[in-house]
Amino acid sequence: MHNYSLAKIKVAVVGGSGYSGQELQRLLNKHPHVELTGLFNSQTANKMNPSDYQVVFLATPAEVSAELAPKIMECGTSVIDLSGAYRLSSGDIEATYKESYGMAHPSIGLFSKAQYGLVPWMKPTAEAPVLISNPGCYATAILMGLLPLLSDNLIHADSIVIDAKSGTTGAGKKAVESQLFSEVDGECLPYKVGVHQHLPEVKLYAQIFGDYHIDPFLTTSLIPTRRGIIAGIYCKLNHGKHASDVTHALNDYYGNYPLVEFSSEISREMVSLKKVVGTAKTHISFSVIGEKLYLFSCIDNLLKGAASQAIENFNLIHHFPVTTGLEHLEAIV
Repeated sequence: MHNYSLAKIKVAVVGGSGYSGQELQRLLNKHPHVELTGLFNSQTANKMNPSDYQVVFLATPAEVSAELAPKIMECGTSVIDLSGAYRLSSGDIEATYKESYGMAHPSIGLFSKAQYGLVPWMKPTAEAPVLISNPGCYATAILMGLLPLLSDNLIHADSIVIDAKSGTTGAGKKAVESQLFSEVDGECLPYKVGVHQHLPEVKLYAQIFGDYHIDPFLTTSLIPTRRGIIAGIYCKLNHGKHASDVTHALNDYYGNYPLVEFSSEISREMVSLKKVVGTAKTHISFSVIGEKLYLFSCIDNLLKGAASQAIENFNLIHHFPVTTGLEHLEAIV
């Protein structure tokens, strides 16, 4: 039985007006161990006194997070960053960020402290101040489906094709002509084909968590719905591997993790975005035909792909059950 302190943890959010930031505020306001006492935007964040908070959540663009995070941590305050500012922690970081995010990174020295918060694959340490880099939405959906396969050596690593589709909120709230309703309605629009900024993230953490170097085909597409991601992962099973091995791997890695549901049948129930949007869950379903594996991983891009995963990381560094503050979330149908 856990004995939690009655004192609530004081937190602040920077960037609360965006889609992910709005969801984050909603979750924090219902969290039993949180007192949300600060709310700032990118322009007013310089007026914040980080010492007033135990944790600051950054729901800001990567270049803003990269400027704010070191200042906050210097005050002994932990940071959970929902941007991509500290995700790509290997190789030539400066060149990688220029290529993937179009930014000259101002705080490369902080990468040694950054922890990649893909739950349950990463269980962050709680040595304050902590810097948690929340995974990208596409990367979350893809890695949740892919990592059990790689970790159990089930697939040909050079055979991977990924076709991922997202609702329009994945692109943020900024007004862009290509995301207007009249432009998106009735369409399925590929974009950033093979060069999406989450691809280096997928490759890096496939190697870190799955112990495999991969270079998959990746297409990302915009679909005419507000939220949700469905990632199709197609590959060849290694010789002698079967559907039962895939089930065994998913059970091994997710059997004790309440926020994944998986099935060896690709049913409407498991691939419907309406069944996962509004929840903190990942739905994984698959089918094996001969040596070919077809797997689908579905999440809410604003929750497991952003805000609710940030809450999971908050829970872990404070030793709360991972689902704390997420129990009330329900699918939209």
